[in-house]
Amino acid sequence: MAFRINNNVPALTAGRHLGANSADFGKRVERLASGMRINRGADDPAGLSVTEGMKAEIMGMRQGVANAEQGVNLIQLAEGALGEFSGMLRRMRELTVQSANSTINDTNRKALASEFSQLYTEIDRIALSTAYNDQVLLTGFGNAVSQDGSISTAFDGYSGVTQVDISGAVPGTYSFSDTSDQDNQITLSVTRPDGTVLSQSIDMGSGLDRDNGENLVASGTTFLASFDRLGIEITLAGPLVDRNSTTLKSNVVDGGIGGTIVIDEETITVAPNATLADIAVDLNTVLETFTPPGSAVLNTALNEIQIETAGQTLLGSEFLDLTSANTYVDGRLNDKTLVIEEGAVGGVLQVGPKNGSAHRIGLSIGDMRASGPELNLSGLSVANQESSRSAISRIDNAILRVTQERGQLGAVQNRLQFTLANQANAIENLTAAESAIRDADIAAEVSAFTRSQILTQAATAMAAQANSLPQSALSLLQ
Repeated sequence: MAFRINNNVPALTAGRHLGANSADFGKRVERLASGMRINRGADDPAGLSVTEGMKAEIMGMRQGVANAEQGVNLIQLAEGALGEFSGMLRRMRELTVQSANSTINDTNRKALASEFSQLYTEIDRIALSTAYNDQVLLTGFGNAVSQDGSISTAFDGYSGVTQVDISGAVPGTYSFSDTSDQDNQITLSVTRPDGTVLSQSIDMGSGLDRDNGENLVASGTTFLASFDRLGIEITLAGPLVDRNSTTLKSNVVDGGIGGTIVIDEETITVAPNATLADIAVDLNTVLETFTPPGSAVLNTALNEIQIETAGQTLLGSEFLDLTSANTYVDGRLNDKTLVIEEGAVGGVLQVGPKNGSAHRIGLSIGDMRASGPELNLSGLSVANQESSRSAISRIDNAILRVTQERGQLGAVQNRLQFTLANQANAIENLTAAESAIRDADIAAEVSAFTRSQILTQAATAMAAQANSLPQSALSLLQ
């Protein structure tokens, strides 16, 4: 091998190895000091990208857990207030029953009326003052179903719908498709602002009875139609269930033998075999004069007169075979609508880390004021025996409505408990996955650190020896 002094190749070789070993030594020191295998993009570009996404998702999950816990607190606050409503309504019912008894007189009833009025006012006061973070909960919280029968036509009194409950349903106009009266199928759909159509069909066969060629909800019972993917549950009534309905329907093909119908002091004469269309016109002419006005129209699709009595009694109408119209019979929901209005505040709990309905839980609370549409206690009085008797059934309905609202809130609260458990499990597993990619294996890093330390020291020594090699050339000049 030639002996040269212009270029010290052994020194260059030793220096190159020293640089590589020093860089590796520095990397091992950094990993042991930070506890992380990936400290910068150069360490593992793909691993960095994956773990950064995981860390963001884990932080979102942790905040989702906090959101769910706050949701539980909100529900407990609202449910506690509704529990007091139940107690006050029971006392109001007790007062109405006492006032309805003939052993007391109207003078005695004044004292009862005073307490009754105070309880009514207290329900409204609690509803207005029950708030979470300045958001009032019991005057309507979250999205709500419009009760206006001219908009939500499913509530027009002719479809059998008595109640609609929502949980996470998006705002919009929902349309029913119930085209056949023999297939036991109902489809509910809504078109979102971006053009996306959400739709779900359910089979009600197991919940309907067969009676006189029709499929209908059994007499005296209700059926819960659950469109769970849309977040909507609809209560459908059978015959003799909705006793508060003011709607009637005819069950004949014409006027039959005819007769005389008396409404208040108005008399309507129906000729034998008169058409349903003519009868509907005559009835409507009289009913629309009352306050509030009633109506009578011929539904040509079902070939029946649909009558809104507005509280009036029709005497002598037996030849029309009138029955309560708010009963579900297969096919009666076709083309009906439900309008879900977007709430002014609240209504959505973000329990997941991403955008999407799967990461949110809807929460809605109706207007639970005594004067509101849910409890509907306005105008009740125990000042006399007759008004006391009529108030009993309305208070019973209010008690039932409060109980239903409490049950719905309890169901959401239980759901949130499972959500919390699932999120905790997901956080644990995703953290383990992120750790496996990004965290340093300390045992392996210590071994690599020791190796780098030894190699660095050895390379340093060899560099020193290589740098001294050219000095031996001087001995050849002596």
